[in-house]
Amino acid sequence: MKARSLVQRATFSVLGIELLCALCFAGTAIWHERRVQFRALEVTLWGRSDSLIGAVQDAEDPEDRVKIDPEEFSPPATDVYAVYSSDNRLVGSSNAAPSAVITQGRDGIRTVNADGHYYRVLQRQALRIIDREENGGIGLRRPVTVIYAIRTDHVWHAVMEAARFNVLLSLALLLVTAIALVFLLQRLLHPLKELADGASSINAASLQFTPPASALQVRELRPLAEALLQMIARLRHAFEMERRFINDAAHELKTAVAVVRSTVQVLSMRTRTADEYRNGLDQVLSDNSRVEDLVSRMLTLARFEERSQAPPIAIDLSEQLSDTLESLSTYAESSGVSLRPFLEPGINVRLTPDSVGVLASNLMVNAIQHSSVGSEILVTVCLNQSGDTRAELQVQDFGSGISPESIPHVFERFFREDHSRSRETGGAGLGLAICKSIVENANGTIEIQSVKGEGTTVTVLFPLA
Repeated sequence: MKARSLVQRATFSVLGIELLCALCFAGTAIWHERRVQFRALEVTLWGRSDSLIGAVQDAEDPEDRVKIDPEEFSPPATDVYAVYSSDNRLVGSSNAAPSAVITQGRDGIRTVNADGHYYRVLQRQALRIIDREENGGIGLRRPVTVIYAIRTDHVWHAVMEAARFNVLLSLALLLVTAIALVFLLQRLLHPLKELADGASSINAASLQFTPPASALQVRELRPLAEALLQMIARLRHAFEMERRFINDAAHELKTAVAVVRSTVQVLSMRTRTADEYRNGLDQVLSDNSRVEDLVSRMLTLARFEERSQAPPIAIDLSEQLSDTLESLSTYAESSGVSLRPFLEPGINVRLTPDSVGVLASNLMVNAIQHSSVGSEILVTVCLNQSGDTRAELQVQDFGSGISPESIPHVFERFFREDHSRSRETGGAGLGLAICKSIVENANGTIEIQSVKGEGTTVTVLFPLA
């Protein structure tokens, strides 16, 4: 996928918004300029039509006609006008006046296109009162219709000039903004570039990272820098855990193989009887079973940590626990321990049956191995009512317990307490690590409470399906 520059995207976005604003501003300015120009033109129309009315004189003829005195009125050459008497006879008009312009219509202002030009036309009714001496000073009332028109070419010229000025000014501002924006964005994003350069130097051989001071001083980048520091710390911890796992696994396997090898060497040191060979081979098989169990547990842990098992489904937790309790009842009885289940039916969680079986088996086998003869183990499934409602699985024993200093480490791989979690119990120190992986894969939580010499309680909480 082609990488896109953040600077370019921000620049184009800002310029696009500014261009849209500039177009809106230019459009508004042109509309306003047109309105002002046409309003001024209409004022001119009214003023010149008043002058035309003032130039209307009595023609002193029997038909009471009027005339236009050219000495009283000198309009611009491009203006068009006409005066009609009360009986709609044309009294006078400008030279070569277009008929479309001087044709009478409704009173008021209109726009007419004639001979390739647009005219703003004013038609109005007027009453010309002319003083006559022979009438004893009583004025003669001469009603007339006046039409006056002015070309709008100069108006549109002014509007276009204003539009041209606004467009050029907007383009100049856009250019200046683009240059300033690129410069400012590069400076603003420089701390991000330094942070990226520092992060790119991180590798498996050197999990060291020091965020640049410029990034820490930026409020928006500081959380990212701190998140990178936390991620590096987690990676270092994960690599350390993997290193310890490999070392512990190698040690466990080496020890187990060494035991098998020593048994075979002892058998081969001298000639033995058939019973001695048989007993030796039984010991080899027993030691080999321990190696096989260790490898199987390591593979199980890897499988659950990689989350490669089948997708989870909604299952009844109590029903699955019942199967596990039944399969372990004989082992518990042989160990002198009784299992007391308290299973509330109908509590569904999202897990695979295999995961529930492994989880329950590990928890209950641990409890059985570290319980004294004659004690009991309580296995409970119910709804947890503290805070949000979740499914709760609890396994409680009354055995040897765990020392307080060991509790924070019980979920670590190959961890075993010196006495209560020794190799003699048959454990490899992987059971609780497997349980933790299963629970976390199901978005649940697991915790242990224990008192040395009194017993241990493991509580697992799952979201309801």
